[in-house]
Amino acid sequence: MTALENKQLLNLIRYAPVVIVSVFALAVNLIAIQDKRAQADQSITNLREELIFQQKEMILSEVSQVYKHIILQKHKIENDLRESAKQRVYEAYGIANYIFAQNIDKPKAEVGKLITEALRPIRFFGGRGYFFILDSDGTTILNAANPYIEGKINLDIHDDSGNLTFRKMLDITNDKSEGYLNWRFKKPGQAGSSEFEKIGFIKRFEPFGWSIGTGEYFADFEESVKEGLLNWFSGYEYGEGGYFFVLDKKGTLLAHHRDDFVGLNMEVGKPLGSEFFQKIMDQIRNGSGYVRSSKPLTLSGDVALEQVSYFKEIKEWDWIIGTGFSTQSFERRLQKKEEALDSSNQQSLNQLISLSIVSMLLLTGCSWYVGHLIARRFEMFKRKMEEDFNELNDTKNKMEYMALHDALTNLPNHFLMLEEIKKGIKLSHSANNKLAVMFVDLDNFKNVNDLYGHQVGDQLLEVISRKFELLTGSNGSLSRFGGDEFMFCYSNLKDVTEAKNKVALIHEALSIPFEIEGRSLCIGCSVGVSMFPDDSLDPEILISQADTVLYQSKAEKKGQSLFYSSAINEQIQRKAEIERELAHAIKNNGLSVYYQPQANASDETRILSVEVLARWKHPSLGCVFPDEFIAVAEERGLINDLGLFVFRRACEDIYALSANGKDALKLSVNISPIQLMEPDLCLRLIEICAEIGIAPQRITLEITENIFINSFEAVQPLLTQLREQGFGLSLDDFGTGYSSLSYINGLPLTEIKIDRSFISKFLDNYQSDMLVRMIIEIGRLYGLVVVAEGVETHSQLQKLITYKCDLVQGFYLDKPLEIERLAEKFFNQSEKRVSNTHISQL
Repeated sequence: MTALENKQLLNLIRYAPVVIVSVFALAVNLIAIQDKRAQADQSITNLREELIFQQKEMILSEVSQVYKHIILQKHKIENDLRESAKQRVYEAYGIANYIFAQNIDKPKAEVGKLITEALRPIRFFGGRGYFFILDSDGTTILNAANPYIEGKINLDIHDDSGNLTFRKMLDITNDKSEGYLNWRFKKPGQAGSSEFEKIGFIKRFEPFGWSIGTGEYFADFEESVKEGLLNWFSGYEYGEGGYFFVLDKKGTLLAHHRDDFVGLNMEVGKPLGSEFFQKIMDQIRNGSGYVRSSKPLTLSGDVALEQVSYFKEIKEWDWIIGTGFSTQSFERRLQKKEEALDSSNQQSLNQLISLSIVSMLLLTGCSWYVGHLIARRFEMFKRKMEEDFNELNDTKNKMEYMALHDALTNLPNHFLMLEEIKKGIKLSHSANNKLAVMFVDLDNFKNVNDLYGHQVGDQLLEVISRKFELLTGSNGSLSRFGGDEFMFCYSNLKDVTEAKNKVALIHEALSIPFEIEGRSLCIGCSVGVSMFPDDSLDPEILISQADTVLYQSKAEKKGQSLFYSSAINEQIQRKAEIERELAHAIKNNGLSVYYQPQANASDETRILSVEVLARWKHPSLGCVFPDEFIAVAEERGLINDLGLFVFRRACEDIYALSANGKDALKLSVNISPIQLMEPDLCLRLIEICAEIGIAPQRITLEITENIFINSFEAVQPLLTQLREQGFGLSLDDFGTGYSSLSYINGLPLTEIKIDRSFISKFLDNYQSDMLVRMIIEIGRLYGLVVVAEGVETHSQLQKLITYKCDLVQGFYLDKPLEIERLAEKFFNQSEKRVSNTHISQL
């Protein structure tokens, strides 16, 4: 081997390992750097996707919460409008009452003008709201928006559904003093004849007999709520700069907090781009969804930013709400990390030739550092997102609690109670036990609000709620159904007796007076109870049954409890069928008319007059007693139609039987107290008489004493008007109710009727005998005809003759007759009188 070869071998031994190691180290480091770079890229990609996923979950949750808030607001619109209208009317009532109290010594007209001028300029509901005042006869005292109808009687004004608007208002204040109402009315300044639904409140102002009210168009109030929500959206933020936007179904931007959502040259009130809007609508067809889009950052569109948005539809308003985010915030941080890795890799390559081991350690350290830094950054983002999520979750829980609990008492509301009943039914069914649903209504609670104010009423409800909670025990639940109504549900009861014991505890809980703001308040309750499985297996039906028997209980007598039963159900079903069939019967002559004779007491065979009586025989209901269908007619607003039907039929029958003249057969017709409140009653009766031809002087209208308790001043002018037209006026059942000589002295009566309860006892009872004689003597002193009802024996008749009673009526003379039988008797009587006259002339 030559020297050259040795030198070459030496060099090879000296440098070859170095070269090999250097090449190997370089290769290892290059591979390590590339692998680390790939890992870094993958970590950045994973981080980006994870952040995007978290952001998408967050905006979905936020949209869901806002959606629930909007739906809650929408469902509250009508109730809020009712309460707002009621509050406004109460304010007007307070103003009117204050002015009246300050000017009580002034003439009514002057005080009335002060009140109307004080209320006229007041506006609310965004300038649309105003007050109106109706007099008891239907005269418009004040209408701030339509002054041209002031001073006019507008009772015949009706809406496009045929409802008599002003009559309906007066019916509310006459029946209940105050109440909510719905009607339809044309908008001021609105072209065309279209009418829109209005919701309002009306309250009676007793000193003048006025009805003060107001109302608002439901659509306008709903629009104001929507406008308020849009304004809320414009200022609403969540998280770190999160915001919402609202679109309509045409793609128009309705509300937005920031301008950077839609890009350049877009603003509220203008439509979005058709391509972007089409993407949104594709997702909305499924109810909601995500949309990815690129937002141009320059006019040329060369620079764009990827954006992820979430949209959800609100079908009731044709709104689309949404929110979104861009990757801009974390793209910058990711870019910095990539630059740092590139720099680190380049430095490693430069140092690898001279210091591979140090380079590898440095690369390892850099990798550890970068990983640690990324982990720390990720942990920070994760912690922040968890905090925001927890906050959103707390808000969600609070809203769910509010949706299922009463705001005043914190008791469960009817939604939550329905679920409790369902659970209780499963539990009771598995144990073969019973469950009781108890509907509780506080008696006369309205008096507490009226006397002491709603604040005291609310405090009383809270105290009662806490006391009721003590009664639930381990197997019971309690809820407030609204107003002064509560509901108990007791599961796993052995029998009905155990349920009755629970009812007794409820009554006992209210037996001790409550101390509220230094006042001792006593209050009772009525309870309606339905049982599972005896009455029903369905929770909602059990609630309905308990509600039904509650109001049946209150109708019979307040302060008691009533359990649902088949008998009660039959009564309710019978009443419901009477309600359904009565209007049909009136319209189609389904009612019969009978006539009970009234004879001269000294000549019982001579029929001078008849009292008309309505009878109803139904194919499925059988014989329906007058007490049943007359009460239903009064409740359902059919009493006027029923009364006029009977009046017309009786006039036709009697006029056909006996023409006008000196000895014409007279007629007595009962008039309901509710009929007497109809302002056109006199006109309608005169029209019927004129149409048939019968003289009003032959007709006596019978009225009962209880009409004068609260309506004496209201009916006195009408009775005077009827008397002036020739009708006789009879005070029926005299002595049984609220008789007062002032009624006889102050009303144009022509007749009084002694009630059958006195006639049945006056032969054996001294007090009844004295009362009968006194009534006959009162009639004689006042120049009134006295009629004795319920004469059933000859002895009763003879005694009434000795007392000089004018007319008698009862089964001793005859039972109520159909017109054919009455005609037969009347003609026989007439023939006999003619025969007697002929004999006397001979």
